[in-house]
Amino acid sequence: MRISDEDIDQIRERNDLVEIVSQHVTLKKSGRSFKGLCPFHREKTPSFMVNPVKQLYHCFGCGEGGNAFTFAMKTDNLSFPEAVRMLADRVGYRLRWEEEEGEVSERKRICDAHRFAMNFYHDYLIKQKDAAVAREYLKNRGFNETTIRTFRLGYAPKKWDALTVYLQRKGFKLTELALAGLAGRGEQGPSYYDRFRNRIIFPILDVRGRCIAFGGRIINEGHPKYLNSSETPVFRKSYQLYGLFHAKSEIVRVEQAIVVEGYTDVLALFQSGIKYAVATLGTAFTSEHLRLLARFVEKVILVFDADIAGSTAAERGFGLLSEAKVDLYVMTLPAGMDPADFIMSRSKEEFEDGLNNAKLLIDFCLDQAVEKFNLRETAGRIKAAQSAISLIKNLPSPIAREEYLRKTSDKLNISHHSLLTELNKNKGVMRAEPFEIMSKTGRMDTQGLTEREMIKLLIHYPEVSKEALEDLEVEDFTNEKNRYLFTVLKRFFKGKNSYEVADLFNKIEGEEEKSLLSKLAFDNIEIEDIAKYFQDILRKLKEFRLQCQINKLKSTLEKLNPTKDPVGYDALFEQLLQLEATKRDLKEKTL
Repeated sequence: MRISDEDIDQIRERNDLVEIVSQHVTLKKSGRSFKGLCPFHREKTPSFMVNPVKQLYHCFGCGEGGNAFTFAMKTDNLSFPEAVRMLADRVGYRLRWEEEEGEVSERKRICDAHRFAMNFYHDYLIKQKDAAVAREYLKNRGFNETTIRTFRLGYAPKKWDALTVYLQRKGFKLTELALAGLAGRGEQGPSYYDRFRNRIIFPILDVRGRCIAFGGRIINEGHPKYLNSSETPVFRKSYQLYGLFHAKSEIVRVEQAIVVEGYTDVLALFQSGIKYAVATLGTAFTSEHLRLLARFVEKVILVFDADIAGSTAAERGFGLLSEAKVDLYVMTLPAGMDPADFIMSRSKEEFEDGLNNAKLLIDFCLDQAVEKFNLRETAGRIKAAQSAISLIKNLPSPIAREEYLRKTSDKLNISHHSLLTELNKNKGVMRAEPFEIMSKTGRMDTQGLTEREMIKLLIHYPEVSKEALEDLEVEDFTNEKNRYLFTVLKRFFKGKNSYEVADLFNKIEGEEEKSLLSKLAFDNIEIEDIAKYFQDILRKLKEFRLQCQINKLKSTLEKLNPTKDPVGYDALFEQLLQLEATKRDLKEKTL
């Protein structure tokens, strides 16, 4: 059962966002909107805007944004259903309930397919003769039967379609298995194949204990060594932590969580009795991971190999210092050792001693930033001070900034006044907005900017730009956040003739994506001929798609020998000429 979409729409429409926000913030009229000090971060100059027409809010300082439901969730620490109920009570609205359907049903089918797949892989590991090599691998790594059964470890056989055939017999369509990321489609013909083959399988559970994805480690030689499920409507790897379902109760009990880098690290620690460890899924530790853990605990310890600890902790932790709502610590291991190696070769007690001696992340990062310079020389101390200040300025608390300025002053023998002057000089670049993902050069590339402009058009002028939903595919969007928002918009607009932007926030899970959506909703498009502008943006995206196809064909042709396979070479070359001609035609239309 779920709250009906009609009820959600009615409740949002009957609640005035300006009134709701005004219970927490003093708002003043500013043009068509209202402005006030942000309730989500400290600021002296108001940057928090509320648009009464669109019923949206956005802070241009910290990036928080959303509708009435997200505001209630943030300020009162509520889940979405709780926020809906609270706002329904506020306006005296009686909720109705309905069966799950549509998009919810799609997500349920994906979860059901993963549940059957998890049982298939696990039973195969336990019972089948050709899984002996997998059982031997796990035994050699020191994992016992209890650990294997607790985490439902499995084995994907070598056969190309073992799981696909099994799930078809359970009533799943091939298209459903492809959407779930469990099967892939062959390049030639309609055949489908298992994504995971000849691999140890690690089921990835969400915080509710539902299997939503898998990680697979190759047996013997092969590439890639580790393979994760592709992202699906229920799985985004930067929002999930391996082992959290099994660890959450212990995390609450011991009041701390450990973050490691591998599945086997979690298993080894759990088996040794340290049952409060989780692992990232091949990604950096993100703000979304931090928010997830903050629901359970206020102390998080990042565990690193000493060889990479300095650069990795600084790289991962730096962006989190300014938004961490938990205390972040760093524990380093001997060079060349991961937690699984350490716990298997040493002892639980030694590992716990390391946890007890973990450094606060800011202390660790400051030590790393300072110690790479020669502090016996004046030039070295100046560079060290500048490096330290680049970290200190991102601390959200003025008390913390003052304390670490004092520590840096004592360590470098530089006056507190000089360091404070340097810090104030850099005030204007306190932090990058969290909703913007940049390239390595610091700027989003041309395609990313064009994609984002299309999303703005879809938000502000859906009646003009709905054509894009038919002409463009998700794969045409290369930027991760752009791709995600386009996917949501495409699903959201299906079958709709009208909509409210504020309704979109109920369909978006990620905080950074909500922040980006609210920012784009506040951005104005000051173009007289919107229809022509839309066509220009659409043509540009089509050009990017064609260029991508052209590049792939050229790469393939470079690897072919035209004398050995002249027919195949000529066929691909003809495709290349057709694509280039299509691209030329598109460009000519813009002239």
